[in-house]
Amino acid sequence: MFGDILSVTGADVIRTLAIAIVVLFVVFVFYRELLFYTFDPLAAQAMGLPITWIQVGLNAAITLAILASMQAVGVVLVVALLIGPAITAYLLVKELYRMMLLGAALSVLASISGLYVSYYWNIPSGAAIVLVVCLLFLLALLFSPSQGILTRPKATNRSAQRLFKQLRQN
Repeated sequence: MFGDILSVTGADVIRTLAIAIVVLFVVFVFYRELLFYTFDPLAAQAMGLPITWIQVGLNAAITLAILASMQAVGVVLVVALLIGPAITAYLLVKELYRMMLLGAALSVLASISGLYVSYYWNIPSGAAIVLVVCLLFLLALLFSPSQGILTRPKATNRSAQRLFKQLRQN
C-alpha cells in the first residue's frame, strides 16, 4: 500500500519506462481525438469518432500507468502523483498540452524535492513527496493568477455583490 521509492529495482525502472513510452506514444498519436473526447464526448460521437474505443484506450493507459508504478512506490504515492500535479497544473494554465507538460514537470520537482526533504528531515520518502505535492497544490490554489483564492480578479466579487444586493431588494 505504501511502497518504498528507495527500493525500486532496475527492472521496475525499465518496466515503468517501457509503459511510459507506450502511453506517451498513444497520447502523441491520438492527441486531437483525446482532446475532443475529453472536452465534449457528445460532439465527438456526433463527428463519428469511436468514443467507446477512445474511452477504453484512455482507461487502459491510465490502468497501465498505475500498475507499472503501484508495485514499486505504493498506492498512496501513485494517487498523489496522478492527481496532485494535474490539478495544480490545471490551476496555473489553460491549454491541455501545457497542463500535461507542467504536470510532468511538477511531478519531477515534487519527487526530487520530496527526496531531499526525506533525507534532511529523516522522514519516509513517499510521505515527503506527497507533502511536497500537497504544498505545491496549496500554493497554486492560493496564488493562481486566474483562479487563486488570494489573487482572484475582483470583478467576480463585485458581480456577486451586485447580485446579492438585487436578491435582497426583491
